[in-house]
Amino acid sequence: MSRVKMKPSLVIIASIATLASISLFYRSLTHGFEVPSSRCLRPSSTNHLISLLNQSDTTITRPSCFQALLQLMNSLYQVDISIDHVTVPRGMVPLVRDTWFRGNTTLYTMFQHPQTLTVTDRYTSETSNVNLIRSMRPKPASTGSDDALTAMRKLIEAARPGCNFCDTDHTVEDSFGRVRVAQSNIFTAENSFRFLDYSGLVIPGDIHSFLEMDYPTLRSMVVEAAVPWFRNIHSLHGANTHPIMMWDIMSKAGASQVHPHIHTLLGRGRYPGKTWGLMDQARVRYHGDTGGRDYLQDIVDLHVSLGLGIRYRSAAVIVSINPVKDREIWVIGTGNLTDWTWLHYLAYRTFIDELEVYCFSQSMALPVSHVTGKRGEGVSGDLMVAKIGARGDCTSPFNDVSALELYATNSIAKDYYETMRAFQRTFHKYSSP
Repeated sequence: MSRVKMKPSLVIIASIATLASISLFYRSLTHGFEVPSSRCLRPSSTNHLISLLNQSDTTITRPSCFQALLQLMNSLYQVDISIDHVTVPRGMVPLVRDTWFRGNTTLYTMFQHPQTLTVTDRYTSETSNVNLIRSMRPKPASTGSDDALTAMRKLIEAARPGCNFCDTDHTVEDSFGRVRVAQSNIFTAENSFRFLDYSGLVIPGDIHSFLEMDYPTLRSMVVEAAVPWFRNIHSLHGANTHPIMMWDIMSKAGASQVHPHIHTLLGRGRYPGKTWGLMDQARVRYHGDTGGRDYLQDIVDLHVSLGLGIRYRSAAVIVSINPVKDREIWVIGTGNLTDWTWLHYLAYRTFIDELEVYCFSQSMALPVSHVTGKRGEGVSGDLMVAKIGARGDCTSPFNDVSALELYATNSIAKDYYETMRAFQRTFHKYSSP
């Protein structure tokens, strides 16, 4: 695996912070809207954030920028906080305190005084319910004696003989042929079992293990393979204009092949599916409702102010307070694919190297202009966003999706700030391209 480590550069970090402050200040002037300081709040945990947002608690001192932060938050989300008390019957105490929480009195106290944070996007209606104690609920035990990483390595090696994606001979060609990136043996293929009118695959032939993915390969998969694939499809079928990509890591996350591969879809006049269609519509509506403010940039500003975001050149990473899955990281760009793919790679490595999550799903949307050479109408069709979320313990038979996630709300049980700190460690560890 090709990786270059570096010591954190205070100069670079300071420069990024300065640019972020300038950018925030500029938008506050152009939008006529007060944006909170990029260091408005720095909670240590999600429960600490809940306490700060609980305005009925008058014992907490909040910074002067707090009202501006609330104004920005309320323009994007409806936020509800519940702090309650439950009574544990005497006969149930040993089960809860000693078995579930293994004698941890702090967790037992949290169980007795549950705190939940419910965040609903005012423009997409997507809702996330956060209760950190849910991560401790009883679940089926993991299968086998191996730890997750060892189990994944064994699965990867077992799939290497006869792998369909290690060369092109066992993949179907598109009608226009293939896009090939010769120097890195990356190639495209038609999905043998397509689920849309044109369903492509981008495959790194020489990288059989997702653990070995490096930045040059990931960037080439997007910039030198996926984008040309989109353009080829558009040249043959002009109505197909809106590009998205999907990428599942390992079978627990839904991947049918162990070998890494990105799915490519090109929607007819709109982004395919719910996630990106809702976000595109939200951006249009928000732009109109707020006198020209940008939905995604305000989301970035909010998360940076909450201590849940980092800016890098023309792109940003946030740990969303309204995620679909635990550990969800968003990568938001404004046009430069190099900046965006670099942060995407760092998010990818964060899951593996820092969070030790080996089954995860991701989806990405790109601007229409990268396909057609023309911008979409107004602010529509201009998304450059990736969402990456954890899919649970790879070795557990427990399913991470239930009726709750499918038909109601998204249940979140992992601390936002743990995920943000993990990304920050990765951010400081790698040298930028």
